[in-house]
Amino acid sequence: MTYASRPEACGDGRDGIALGHSFYTSGSMESYGSWSGFNCTHGPARVALTVRDHQVVSVHPDIGGRWSAGGAVLDLGTVPAAQAASYFLSLAPRLSASSHRTPLLAAVLADSTNVAPDLLRIARDGSVSIGTRRRAVSFVGLVGDRSVVAPLVELARQGTSSTDTDDVGPGDSVQGAAVGALSMLQDDAGIPALMDLARNGAEGVRKAAVFWLGQSDSPQARSLVRSVIDNGRETEAVRGSAIFALSQGRNETPEDGAFLRSAFDRLESPRLKDRILMAVSQGDDADGPRWLLDRAGDERQPLEVRRKAVFWAGQGHARVVDIVSLYRRVQDPRLREHVIFVLSQRDEEPAVDALMNIARNDESRAMRGKALFWLAQKNDPRVTKMIADIVLH
Repeated sequence: MTYASRPEACGDGRDGIALGHSFYTSGSMESYGSWSGFNCTHGPARVALTVRDHQVVSVHPDIGGRWSAGGAVLDLGTVPAAQAASYFLSLAPRLSASSHRTPLLAAVLADSTNVAPDLLRIARDGSVSIGTRRRAVSFVGLVGDRSVVAPLVELARQGTSSTDTDDVGPGDSVQGAAVGALSMLQDDAGIPALMDLARNGAEGVRKAAVFWLGQSDSPQARSLVRSVIDNGRETEAVRGSAIFALSQGRNETPEDGAFLRSAFDRLESPRLKDRILMAVSQGDDADGPRWLLDRAGDERQPLEVRRKAVFWAGQGHARVVDIVSLYRRVQDPRLREHVIFVLSQRDEEPAVDALMNIARNDESRAMRGKALFWLAQKNDPRVTKMIADIVLH
């Protein structure tokens, strides 16, 4: 069947559909935020149903492209969008858990229809599978308006167990999906409610809320995320989520990176310090790699912190020449050994050159041996020749 789709919906005519800031492919993979490299065409929705023994077993929505010719196909033609939406909403609870997403997607694509109340009804129905319920909630965030804020907050506050919402995305729970849906509402309509949940929800809800606040470009939201990181009364799980959110948000700023680096010395938890080291390594701030190597070289830091700092510098954008410089500066053999390991994880020619130099010339026999061990794992003819020369001489 074919029906009119929402103006903000588009597709590639095969497996990809975009709706607002969400992208779906093959009816199963999805992502949130910005997307590119996708030829997205606006037009009517085209939905193919697979029927076995008089029962619909799968739903495949598309936008763009054209129907393929041939086959045992019954074409229902163009149908009213509202009727299509109503039909797919009724179908979603009856399909298997692996197929729950596509009928709901087909429903929300329908133009000029308010499907949010029906999606909320599905979300509240305890007889429906968790997968279908949480997907219905997520779609509320895409098509709802300010009127859905209160119902979403109610869903987010259901239950008191933090383990129900331990993840920081839409999650595997209805509560986690409701938190994510609040962040997706147009015009930041859900941000005030998210900020309240970040302060007053169960631990899992707070964790999810600070993550989604970190994806927002609202200055108030990002300010709250920073305050959570500095809040010594908050749990490590929630503060760790805030660190991750501030570094992974699509609107990350140099100020965010500077804040994370400044927060490092204020934190006492080794786990949270490691979260900041990882966050800095994954950011785009040009000062990040140098800061990480400075932490690795700081003798006032515990050895494990220094080891993790050089590890994350190596995983990030630190230059090989700067890692080698750190190796020459530090004295602790355990840290020097770890720097050799970090160099071994880099594929650039300068990293191999540095390891070969250590293997040939380092004053420490132990460090020469460590460098040789890691060099032997590489498929490099220069390394093979060097090892052969050492054996022969």
